Amino acid sequence: MRRLLASGLALALAVLAVTTLARTPAAQTADGVLEACGPGKQEIDARALPAAVVNPGRCPVAGREIEDGGVGSVAPPRGESVHAEVLTTTGAEELEIRRREDGTIELESVGDDAEAAGDFARAGGPGECSDTEYTDGERRVPEDSALRYEINRASTPSELRIGDAVSAIRRAGARVVNTKSRCRMGDRVPAGLVYEGKTGQGANVDGFNCKNNDENSVVAFGDLPSGVLAVTCNWGIVGPGYDETVASDIKVNKQGVRWTTAPSSRSCRGMWDLEGVMTHERGHTFGLGHVAESGHGNLTMSTNINGTCQMAERSLGRGDVFGLGNKYR
Repeated sequence: MRRLLASGLALALAVLAVTTLARTPAAQTADGVLEACGPGKQEIDARALPAAVVNPGRCPVAGREIEDGGVGSVAPPRGESVHAEVLTTTGAEELEIRRREDGTIELESVGDDAEAAGDFARAGGPGECSDTEYTDGERRVPEDSALRYEINRASTPSELRIGDAVSAIRRAGARVVNTKSRCRMGDRVPAGLVYEGKTGQGANVDGFNCKNNDENSVVAFGDLPSGVLAVTCNWGIVGPGYDETVASDIKVNKQGVRWTTAPSSRSCRGMWDLEGVMTHERGHTFGLGHVAESGHGNLTMSTNINGTCQMAERSLGRGDVFGLGNKYR
């Protein structure tokens, strides 16, 4: 038995060593990495890259997309970063790409697909005011500044009144900025979000992917792949501490998804709460990551929206508020 245990341990360590090597700079000389970065491929598979590409000459990324399953982005310029998030009816996925001034690419959340919990999954775990869990996204809107954004009102789907949709989007942002919740924890975010009116511009999103930063922040409805609720792209400047978010686009799906601003209405059937989904997305704008649905499903930033015709995500939980406040301590 002792020999079997020892053999099993040795095998486990060997597997761990191989897995670790595949995600280290030393692995850049491996054929797999060179193939992933080959000039004949426009898209680079994030899962085939090491955690940090310390030799950018072996993996040219300018103008190319880096993709991780169902989420991706055009590689940002040197000194900049991008956070991409895809929220679906059954889960979510994130990818963070940081490109330092020396060209080094750093990838975060690679392979961290949220497990699908099934349509209309209900929240589990501690109550929202008891759960202190949060994930720090290592980025924030700079302290004592405000992110300014516009809404493409004309893109609003027919089931929503334009004024109601705009109000819901604005309220969602205010909830995050003012850390509004039933937990009564007070305002903990010394940064702002300013609505500057309507625009004819769409969100800078192509399918599952974020495009280049155009320095504008836009919320717009549009067609996205089946099952997707929204895609959020946050662009920033790489910092010594937190990256500084300078633009944030959110594209809300209107293909095969129906929205409401009155989820508790008796007439609501199979419709998603716009304000709740937007509160989750604005959590990403201000630097929060996902927490696991299993055990933390009552928090706004859990990976699953808790179904249609409900508004649980509108109210931040204790962990959501802690996560926002701790960025500015």
